[in-house]
Parts: sequence; C-alpha cells; structure tokens
Amino acid sequence: MRYQYLDILRWLCILLMILFHLNYSLVNIFELDFLNFSESFWYVLWRVSALWFMMISGGSFYLASQKYSAAQLQKKYLKYAWVLAVIAIGITLVTYVFAREQLILFGILHLFAVSFFLLPFMVRFRYWVFISLVVVLVIWLLFDTQTELRYLFPLWFYSSDFRSADYYPLMPYFWYVLAWYVLAQMLEKYNLMQVFALNRKLIFPEKILSWLGKRSLIIYIIHQPIIIAALWSILTFM
Repeated sequence: MRYQYLDILRWLCILLMILFHLNYSLVNIFELDFLNFSESFWYVLWRVSALWFMMISGGSFYLASQKYSAAQLQKKYLKYAWVLAVIAIGITLVTYVFAREQLILFGILHLFAVSFFLLPFMVRFRYWVFISLVVVLVIWLLFDTQTELRYLFPLWFYSSDFRSADYYPLMPYFWYVLAWYVLAQMLEKYNLMQVFALNRKLIFPEKILSWLGKRSLIIYIIHQPIIIAALWSILTFM
C-alpha cells in the first residue's frame, strides 16, 4: 500500500524549507530583510519543517521495514546513507571553499546520512531503540554540551568557537527519527496509519504534490543554489 499523504506531507515540508531558505539567503547573503518581518516566525518555520522532515523519515523507515526483508532493508538504506554522505560532504567542501561564513559542518543531510546508516542495525535489535532513546534523553537533559574537544560536534558536544550555518547533531535529532519510528509502529498496531493512505485515485493537484514529494531529496539538494542564483540574477540585472 502506498501512503500517498506521506508524499504530499513530505513536499509541504520541503516547501516550508524553501520559504525559510529564501528569507535566510536574502538576510544573510544579500543583506536584505524585507521578508524578515519576524525572526521568531522564521525560526519556528525552520524548526517545524526540519522536525516534520524527521518525523516523515522515521515513519517511512518503519513502512519500508514492513515491506522489505532485513537484508533488503539494510542494503536499501545503506545505499541511501552513502549517497547522502557524499552530497553532505560535498556541501561542506563547497561552503568551506566558496562561502566560509555559511560553512555547514553537520547539517540535516549529514544527520540523515548517519541516521540511515544506523537505523537498519538499530531495529534488528529492537531493545536498542528504547535504550538509545533513554540514553540520548539523559545526556540531553543532564550534560553540558560545551567541550574543548573540537571533533565531537556530530554528537552535540562542541567548542565555544564552533559555527555551522545548518546544525543538526545526532543528539537529540536522531532521537526524533527513532521516536517517530516507534510511533509509526504504534499507529500501525491500532490501524491509524491508514489516515495517510487513499483508497481512491489521486486528483490532479494531489498527483503533482505526491510526485514532488517522491523527489523531495533532489529538490532539497538543488533548491538553495537555485534560490541564490535567482536572487543574484534579479538583484544584478534589475
């Protein structure tokens, strides 16, 4: 069964990210703030879209785990992980060379690359899912994230001079992906996942949104360069 509404929700999530990055580029790259009517609004939009993306990813992984064997699932998600890792490292290198002030050291694509690598192993031993949730929560609540060690930032331990324009460390954000995997299990148990499925053909607008949602990764990868190029062209030639 295809849960078409998950595809549509995935596209809406990407749309929110596009809107956020449009304003971010205007403010931080081109120093224009005519859309920046409320920093609180844009901050909430940024966080909601990112957490929404994690929610859908965790739920989608659960649905994939019901469709594929353990070996197939591991192969599929390890492939995703490697593709995302290459793209994420490329983004880090490009921002380091060409836009040092916008350097991205561990952004959302880095998070998903590592998450997709870990998820197939985590769910093979299901008790580790719950143990890891408890461990992450305890560390998040009780331990200071400031450290003089410079290379623990993927885990949420960073030095005082650490900067990353996009930052989603494994703690606590991998916890969100895991939490939504567990929640999807519970929804499926009580037949509540059906709200994301349709028993009818999609109407034309739904088909477009679903098609875009299935291609959310490539849209996410290319949207920021397109925004920057478009804004540069408009501001240069108008």
